[in-house]
Amino acid sequence: MHFTEKVLETLRGQLVDIHGDGGTYKGVITSQQLIEVARLLPKEELEVVVNNIPPIKDFAELAKREPSILFLIEVLMGVGVTVEDMLIPWDKVEFAIAVYKELKKRDLHPDEVSLAVELDVEGRRTFVSPLILEDKILAPLLKEIYEDFEVPKKEEEDGKESLMFVKPWRDIMYTDVFSVKGKEYSLTREEFEAILAKGKVYIRFWWD
Repeated sequence: MHFTEKVLETLRGQLVDIHGDGGTYKGVITSQQLIEVARLLPKEELEVVVNNIPPIKDFAELAKREPSILFLIEVLMGVGVTVEDMLIPWDKVEFAIAVYKELKKRDLHPDEVSLAVELDVEGRRTFVSPLILEDKILAPLLKEIYEDFEVPKKEEEDGKESLMFVKPWRDIMYTDVFSVKGKEYSLTREEFEAILAKGKVYIRFWWD
């Protein structure tokens, strides 16, 4: 049995068949589940670096350091397992800053730092991210990461809402903007703040 089959079997119910052909599965998993996945991979697979994405062994170490992290993984059947996103709880800003700087030194830092929120969509945990981010919300983090980041003096508005709450949010599992399965969601500022109060907002490290 190929190791990707073992991963799929272990995470049964957690992953979604993205294209409906049994070739590619994705899903958001816990730190403990990522550690279990790492145990199923051959040693050489644990150290593979693809497109400047850190190897699985590095993510497993981060999972041990901070058990509250979530990971979006892709399982390409018969080929391998990669981590596409790392979701760090909003109240772990210092940890996020430290991790970013560690990865930056090795040129393995994420392509984008954004945010994601957890929604309950028809009984399924769904993580969505805004197409246009209101930088003011992430400003403290971005300022720590990028010394030359300029904190916006005024929110860009469309009526009474910033663009972040006007433009659509997308399921992070469907990163292809042309995907017909990439459903769009919307959030008001009040809904976002309510989700934040529940501890379901995350700092999103995204590798494209």
